[in-house]
Amino acid sequence: MMKPFAIRLALAACCLLGVLAAAGSLNSCERRPLEVYWQDEARLILHVDWNSWYQNRPEWKNWTGFHPNGMTVFIYDDGGALCRSFSTNDVDSTRISMPVGRYRMVIFNRSLSEFSSFQFADYQRFLDFRTTATEAFTRRNEARWDKGTPYFWEPDELLAVAVDSFEVTPGMVDHQLKFIDYHYRNDVSSDTTIYHLHELAHPMQTVIHIRVHVWGLENMYSLEANLDGMADGCSMAEMWRNTSTCVVYYSTDKWGYTFDGDASAHGWVMIDIPTWGEPHGKELQEWRDSTDNVLRMNFTLLNNEERYWEFNVGHLIYYKDSLAVRDSLTRPDVLRHLYLEINREIPLLPDTDDPINKMGAGFDAHVDPWEWGGTVDLGTF
Repeated sequence: MMKPFAIRLALAACCLLGVLAAAGSLNSCERRPLEVYWQDEARLILHVDWNSWYQNRPEWKNWTGFHPNGMTVFIYDDGGALCRSFSTNDVDSTRISMPVGRYRMVIFNRSLSEFSSFQFADYQRFLDFRTTATEAFTRRNEARWDKGTPYFWEPDELLAVAVDSFEVTPGMVDHQLKFIDYHYRNDVSSDTTIYHLHELAHPMQTVIHIRVHVWGLENMYSLEANLDGMADGCSMAEMWRNTSTCVVYYSTDKWGYTFDGDASAHGWVMIDIPTWGEPHGKELQEWRDSTDNVLRMNFTLLNNEERYWEFNVGHLIYYKDSLAVRDSLTRPDVLRHLYLEINREIPLLPDTDDPINKMGAGFDAHVDPWEWGGTVDLGTF
């Protein structure tokens, strides 16, 4: 028969073992919360259409069929402050969960770091979010006709859409579970209502078509040009172009040419190139002065002589659609194609003796593609 002291010692040992066992169980990786909380958010699927904007727009035929390999989404609160952003390899649709509230959104192809010709600025605020062209230093110090000109790159293909407002209502999250008891987590139904947002993306760059009639075209070896006064970026949220301007360089290999006829010595040089378009406030011809845009052209002749021309063309750049007028100007109008044709007071290239070069080096000779703009007599300069 155990003595009272031994009994007390045994009981104490049992208590100690119980405490240690309890402590061990509390410190093990098997700890579980009593409840699991679910976020009180609506489940959305964002669908982006990247191609439909191009349909029935023949002037964009060289830019059709664009399909990105991913997209970036910036979501802002109703006051315009950034609250969420992400990039994804999803292309046509992606899932988003959002709490109750009113939001704004900017969507574009690629990620922030995948563009080389421009960068993004001030993306923390919806209305401030914009692009700015990257400066090109390749020709600034060359001993050329344009020495010292600060050039900027023409934009890469940027497709985007700005959603000014969308709302997540309480009714959209009523069927979302707020919390469940942990032990019954496997018995909870996952059936929830999913809401869909459908958005249409469009190009943020503007394409300008330049066409110049040249007398003595057969004497041309190469052509370089630049155009001053074009916007140096655009607003992502409002689609307007920046008010600041830049100069874009057009090298020989970007120009095409065509003769007036099989036996003609005269013809046209032409180029179709993306820009950011006219600065905000200069979209329409009546809002511009002739000196707002300056086209400078430097021809190299077959004998290596050079001829330089300079034209004030601010009042000559026009839109394909004549309905782009002051009373109807809206944000999509700044995306219309720009046209510039010079057919009076045209460059005259003199005949060259003992040519060293072959005509049209580096050019892309092609059929005149001016069917969209027609031939317009723009008068004298």
